[in-house]
Amino acid sequence: MTGIGIVTNPHSKLNKRNPERHKVLGYILGQRGQLAVTNSIAELASVAADFKAKGVEILAINGGDGTISRTLTAFIRCYGDQPLPKIAILGGGTINVLRTNLGIRGRPEDVLFRLVEGHSSGLNFQIKKNATLRIDDSYGFMFGDGVVANFLDLFYRNKTNALGSLLVMARLYWAAFFNRELFLSVVNQQEYRLFPQNGRPLEGLSAAVMCSTLPRMPLGARFFTLLEKNPDKMECISFQLDESKILWQLPVMLVGTALQMNLWQQRICTTTVDIQAKPGRRYTVDGELFTAESDTIKVTMGPHLDFITL
Repeated sequence: MTGIGIVTNPHSKLNKRNPERHKVLGYILGQRGQLAVTNSIAELASVAADFKAKGVEILAINGGDGTISRTLTAFIRCYGDQPLPKIAILGGGTINVLRTNLGIRGRPEDVLFRLVEGHSSGLNFQIKKNATLRIDDSYGFMFGDGVVANFLDLFYRNKTNALGSLLVMARLYWAAFFNRELFLSVVNQQEYRLFPQNGRPLEGLSAAVMCSTLPRMPLGARFFTLLEKNPDKMECISFQLDESKILWQLPVMLVGTALQMNLWQQRICTTTVDIQAKPGRRYTVDGELFTAESDTIKVTMGPHLDFITL
């Protein structure tokens, strides 16, 4: 049985800045397990099968939220009905919402050192369970479309860092007055119909729909407040704002604040929701961008996973 298996994404922004990081992680890991540097989805599937065959106890992931969701998707597909190993999030990405929600701090090297030290000494790690979302055949923790996906699309074109999102937001404020074509390409409304399981359908014009099993947004503010009383469900929010109002609420939507604007939000907790809108729209799962192939995106609850909080 292998103790710790590390999956590292050399293409994540922070890992690109430190191309020798995987060697340092391998040195820290030593004989406590094995490290896999993955460059493609196919390699992730192969690594998942290898780790499963070797009985890896702890899956450590070095990368941002996109790397985490793609890695977990590959492992969930491979393991099927069998439980996944305990999961440790090292970091190493531009967007680290899951890491923020788990309260993990420090460089990937520091987190791995604490993990190896604890595993070597037989420490009983503190575990936090968290549910996943399933969107089509992908798994993650936070879904968003409309202005959320459009904003990320604009953000990624500049290959910037987390603080650069504020500059992108400032650019949108400028575009609202001086470049309406750019502004409306990101900030616009469309007709939605949401069909939750055993609940009243929600419909009307909306700027975005978000679903999450994580309470906190990227900068740490608790935004999905209904999850506190509904930990086994996802919270879905429809942002019903027109272009004139959304300009001033954009920071709330994209950054997250504790302020609740119930006049322009519809919130529900559910285990399944069908989101109907125009086909071909962009949506995001944990920062990764996809294109809807039909007019309906089905979001359901995925498996609950065990995360080590270091």
